[in-house]
Amino acid sequence: MGDQHAAALHPAKSTSRKSTQASAELVDGPDDSLQGWIERYLAFAVTGVRSPAVADKIHLHLGRYLDYFRQSYGHDRASACVRRDVQTWQQRLVESGLAAATVNNHLASLSAFTTWVHAHDASVFPVGDPAKGVGDLGLPPLEPRALSDEQVRSLKNLCDRLHRFCQVRGRQHTGSIAARLRAQSRPYRDRAIVFLLLSTGLRREELTGLDTDQVEPRSPEELRRGRKARIANVRGKGRTERVVFLSQDARLALADYLEMERPMDAGDAANALFLSASCVAARGSDGRLSVRAVNGILERIGRLHDAETRDASRSISPLRPHDLRHTFAFQLAKATGADAYELERRLGHRSQRYIQRYTNPPEDVAASYVEEF
Repeated sequence: MGDQHAAALHPAKSTSRKSTQASAELVDGPDDSLQGWIERYLAFAVTGVRSPAVADKIHLHLGRYLDYFRQSYGHDRASACVRRDVQTWQQRLVESGLAAATVNNHLASLSAFTTWVHAHDASVFPVGDPAKGVGDLGLPPLEPRALSDEQVRSLKNLCDRLHRFCQVRGRQHTGSIAARLRAQSRPYRDRAIVFLLLSTGLRREELTGLDTDQVEPRSPEELRRGRKARIANVRGKGRTERVVFLSQDARLALADYLEMERPMDAGDAANALFLSASCVAARGSDGRLSVRAVNGILERIGRLHDAETRDASRSISPLRPHDLRHTFAFQLAKATGADAYELERRLGHRSQRYIQRYTNPPEDVAASYVEEF
């Protein structure tokens, strides 16, 4: 199931979806073509209505169903689509190795589409909505991956010494008073990223989307002097916004980065909080650090951390942004007595299933609860 029909399914942008012509096209319908109905659904109910990221996923999911249907029957007549086809497609997705949650997302996209079509023209599916009654796959329990207090302590210790790992190596630099750093190295930035994620539980997309004017206060001097700092209007999933607060470690680390490194990479109009090094060839026009770069930064720090420890139980590799989000959530749950409202507000997540995942203790912590029983 590839993306060979992506171009065919991608709807042209319309300046007015409520125009008379558009309304007439919707009422007339695309006769019995499954692809035609998908194109209209994307144009009228998805593009400009859902976020671009969600719209792309819906486009991908429906394209995969269309591929499967055509490969199965050699045509795309919507009137031939029945529940058995949807159930078989669901099983094919499982057999292809997709996770249960991903398969459920595919089914949700298809179900929303068939419901929309059936509501506009019940004759399209003569034997009823084909996705109705097809249940989601059961999901396995979500395992937490929060770092222990000892792991957080040793991680912070390493981050305080990141300069040492960024120095240029070679005999000519041995013994120099001020060791030169590699051109693309930004140890203050990377340290600030780790401390910020531990302090706020931000997702990686939320972190890279931050601008300097969201930090309050924003000057290094005020961040160092103040006992409270926050990041306002953090844009999360579902177009939500929230406020997060910075710990003392995060305030000081961010102040160091803003004063000592960010000016080297900030152009006249740079507004992004975290920037790629100005010498990076693949740097974007606005200089904003990419999600992939954040992944690479944390993976490298995780490897450096584990290279210094002989205790396997304190290893943290592969270190990922969500590990630090889990760690923040677990600590917040302990501090607030697992207050559901505060957890939802600070994590920007409304799903109780995911809230429970973030707040479940790691196995070694859970084991310690019963040690004295």
